[in-house]
Amino acid sequence: MKTIFLIIMTIITFLPTKSQEPILSQPKIVVLPKSLDGTDAFTLMRNDKLINTTATAIKTVLVERKLELADLEQLITNADFNKALMSGLSSDANAFLASSADADVYLEFEVQIIQEGRGRKVNINFNVKEAATAKTIGSAPGVSESNPTNDVGALCIIAVNNAMDRIMEQVRAYWAELPKYGKPMMVTIAFNNTKVNSELPDGKYIDEEVEEWIKKNTKSYRMSVTDKTMTFSPVYVDYIKYDSPTTFGRELRRLFDKGLGMKIRLQNTGKSIRIEESN
Repeated sequence: MKTIFLIIMTIITFLPTKSQEPILSQPKIVVLPKSLDGTDAFTLMRNDKLINTTATAIKTVLVERKLELADLEQLITNADFNKALMSGLSSDANAFLASSADADVYLEFEVQIIQEGRGRKVNINFNVKEAATAKTIGSAPGVSESNPTNDVGALCIIAVNNAMDRIMEQVRAYWAELPKYGKPMMVTIAFNNTKVNSELPDGKYIDEEVEEWIKKNTKSYRMSVTDKTMTFSPVYVDYIKYDSPTTFGRELRRLFDKGLGMKIRLQNTGKSIRIEESN
């Protein structure tokens, strides 16, 4: 009887309780080279052999360590996206790419080959950044040993592994803070025929109602306003209540439809939410 009692107590001990928070899945990571002379990451990875080799090496190491990579392939083949990118961004281009790929963080890298006598080594400098804001959350250098080899890819792998433990320590520290501070997203609200500070029939004002809703439904936010736009970049939202930007965007659409009596179009691209007034 004692044995049975102990087994039952052990099972009860390990049953999850309602008070336990859901486990936050691991972050999605995307790998992007630092822009050179204004050239975007896609062009660099397509045309620069060393950068392409380095990006491949970094992704190989991330996959070997069973980390989740965000997919850039759909963005690369999307002509409209590339056209928008090339039109000139006021924000950080790599952050825009990373957010559009639904990444949580991106590893921005610079690489160089250093000749040492008959040998050569690869030096890679990483900046670890939050996708929605381009905020740097860490950095680390990685260097291979000097070797008289033509296999640059192998040297890149060594250099990446040399830096990866430090990088992942920084990513884990950032990720551990997410339940407290919230998951970052970007929200843009654009009006065509209406001014942001227009008065509604019930005497309320659009900008006040929108900001009040954002204040109630986010942990924190940064706002900028013009006559026709409201931008919240970033907003930090509860990752349990809003498990995706789509969920958050749909709730915000309800505010316009039911609360403000306005018809809008909603578009989600990765962590970017765009709302436009319908004509």
